[in-house]
Amino acid sequence: MKPRVSLQARVNDGTGRFPQIPAEIRRRAILIPVERQSDGRFFELKDIIGFYARYPDNGKRKVQPLGKDPAAAYAQFQQIEQDFSRIQKGLLPLNPPAPKLDPKDDRDIRACAAEYKANLVRRRVKPTTISKYASALDDFVALYTKDKTSIDAIDQQDIMNYLAWMRTNLRRQKNGDPQHAYRNRVRYLSIFLHEFKVECPVPMRKIKKPVKSRPWKYSGDVINLLLSKATRDEKDLIHFLLNTGFRDEETAYAKWSDIDLKQGSINVHPKPEFANRYGLGDRGWTPKDGEAREQDIVLDPKFVEIMKNRKARTQAKDSDLIFPTPRGNPNIHLIKIVRRAAKAAKFEGKISLHAFRRTFGTLIAKTYGIEQARLWLGHADITTTQRYLAADEMTTKEYQRKSAKAFAGIGD
Repeated sequence: MKPRVSLQARVNDGTGRFPQIPAEIRRRAILIPVERQSDGRFFELKDIIGFYARYPDNGKRKVQPLGKDPAAAYAQFQQIEQDFSRIQKGLLPLNPPAPKLDPKDDRDIRACAAEYKANLVRRRVKPTTISKYASALDDFVALYTKDKTSIDAIDQQDIMNYLAWMRTNLRRQKNGDPQHAYRNRVRYLSIFLHEFKVECPVPMRKIKKPVKSRPWKYSGDVINLLLSKATRDEKDLIHFLLNTGFRDEETAYAKWSDIDLKQGSINVHPKPEFANRYGLGDRGWTPKDGEAREQDIVLDPKFVEIMKNRKARTQAKDSDLIFPTPRGNPNIHLIKIVRRAAKAAKFEGKISLHAFRRTFGTLIAKTYGIEQARLWLGHADITTTQRYLAADEMTTKEYQRKSAKAFAGIGD
């Protein structure tokens, strides 16, 4: 295949991975919106982080940032494509790369970091996302500025030093592979560098990947054990997580107006009324993808009755939160409620709110198919849903019951 220059767009698809997808050129301009061929999803300019030219260079793949403005990106792409064609023919490029800045012109990484974080706020990025980026960036800047200050002087050793610092200083969670956190932080740093047209000297493919863990969900016995010792409020939360598949934040900010008790359905909606409160921006609280699910989640009639009883018991209005704190604020520590139930039931296994979401997704996929699970989980890409699906997690007694049923027809 003849080598060529390809135009790529890095997009925010709601997964936190910021993939690069091919962009098309029509009538001497970059075609907006950009379509992802794998699932037919379109990305408007607000969802595009930047454009990139990708081409082979001395046996290696080179990715050159072109900025976010489509017109400027197209102009740069034309120059790169022209020079690439000339080099392939043995000619000198017409647009040689600009010389590196003199030390006196170097850009201070601290000023760049402050500008970048301010830009995230102006772009109305969610506060939780800004916090993750800022934490990774601040730690790197503090380490890097012990010896250097220029963003243009970052080299491979600086990234390796940052990885070593993380292994020593980041608090390791009880469960899970810490390599997830290391890679995510380097990815956040790489996106920051691209913003200032600096290529990360260590590509992500060179950083060790975490050990793939098998997705898990709660077994029927575990859920029944938790419910057996739970208080009424604790039971309500466990049933809610299990029957809606809502994310942690979606549950914390869920209001009675989100649930239709007559029709027996629920959806997640933005909450602009929380603007500039609880650390949120001027858009208030928004779901992960910024919008409601494509389709309302149909609820089990038994769960609808549980919710009706809760609303009557708490004398709640439609504008009230379903699981507020005692002061009526969003409860961002809902996991503590489930942990209390687990402690009362003397359950010593792992407690995770996200495991209820995986349990919900697996049950829906088995009953209605994976596409329905994708819709109700709110995934843009079905491959994300596939990663959620877990094999049945069964206790020894459950395995014994299943085995007895499977071999019931076999004689002595």
